[in-house]
Amino acid sequence: MKLKKHIRFKDGNQVWRILISPTGKLVIETRNPEKKEAYFSCIDLQSSKKIFKSFQFDDKYWIGIEDIYNDTILLHRFSKPDMPGHKSIIAFDVNNKSILWQNNEYAFLFLYQKKIYAYRQQFEGRQFFTLDPLTGELLDELGNDQLKMNELKYKADESRDFSKYIFPQPIELSESNEIVKDVCRDFDVSGDVEFLKVRNFLIFNFHSRAINNFLENRFFIYDLVKKKIVIKEILNSAVLSVVPDSFFVYDNYVIVLKDKSETLVYKME
Repeated sequence: MKLKKHIRFKDGNQVWRILISPTGKLVIETRNPEKKEAYFSCIDLQSSKKIFKSFQFDDKYWIGIEDIYNDTILLHRFSKPDMPGHKSIIAFDVNNKSILWQNNEYAFLFLYQKKIYAYRQQFEGRQFFTLDPLTGELLDELGNDQLKMNELKYKADESRDFSKYIFPQPIELSESNEIVKDVCRDFDVSGDVEFLKVRNFLIFNFHSRAINNFLENRFFIYDLVKKKIVIKEILNSAVLSVVPDSFFVYDNYVIVLKDKSETLVYKME
């Protein structure tokens, strides 16, 4: 099993969200808070081909991703600028780079069994509905039973397929692998080590103290067959606190967030 750098993505803005569609499309939402502009990019994980980069909607900032259904990104607008409430549903086809449909009457809740569960806010409470993700067609009117909707939301969360994902676990340095301990001896480690083992690789990151008591987030991939470090990166430098969730594994890809502005993908093959 070998490891190679497969994708390096950077558009000069902050990485806000990283999602992977069921068909293996890497979707990256980036934002520029100063310019108040949001950008959306999509890369085919297998081929590393960019499907689109830095796409913007008419509303350049007050828009964000809710979820992904097959190759359709489901987005929302905001009730008011700078307010967290969501409104509207926009379905965007990543392959055709076009809006399939949009509806300003409903707000997104969750996906479950090939349906969008949505609601319409009323003076007292909410009315719930289901919509077709590909057409926006109204399928069911579900009334206003919030308890039933909470139960369905729980079932939806439980049914999500994370079988291709592996997320690192935080462990104390004293309880970590001997190889990790050996690497860490050269650094003044602060906090836990985030660690996982997949195939013949140990993948881990930790924070170490640097000049003026700042922290550096260091990332390593160790090849157990070659018995050496094959990848090392400083993911963040001069940070004041620990930055968790810097990497995860999806299928045979290691996906890493660097400097809050760059996405690195390494392929195991």
